[in-house]
Amino acid sequence: MKLDPIFTVKNKKLYTISDNSEVDTATLKRIDILWSTVELDEEIYNEEFLAQLRDQLKAMEETNTFAVLVPVADKPLYTPEQEEAFINTYNHTARRVKDCTSVAGFELIPQLKDKQAFMDTLAKKHAQYVYFTKAENPLSDDIVLY
Repeated sequence: MKLDPIFTVKNKKLYTISDNSEVDTATLKRIDILWSTVELDEEIYNEEFLAQLRDQLKAMEETNTFAVLVPVADKPLYTPEQEEAFINTYNHTARRVKDCTSVAGFELIPQLKDKQAFMDTLAKKHAQYVYFTKAENPLSDDIVLY
């Protein structure tokens, strides 16, 4: 099931496609998702956790609120193999929440060397997502769009 995009990015700002109104990214709920919570062992995923996440996201749909899913690299992310496992974990996560229109997108974490591979992998089946990064100013809590 492919969802139509709800948001678009213009000049590093988020807009709703339906009415072209700018979205205050501070209204988006950030949901941290620990890598070790999702991937219990090599390519063995915590389906119970992902089902609970899906339930949470479906409940958000009822209140027309949106989330940014934030991968948390709580395992080593140094080698290409580790990076591939990380990307596969969050691609699997996206598959489990694929019908949740409350997901605006994913945050691209600084530890991820190949951000384009992350986006390309998810976009194969989840082209509706937008991608966020933390502002370059470490004193700022702003989120900027990638």
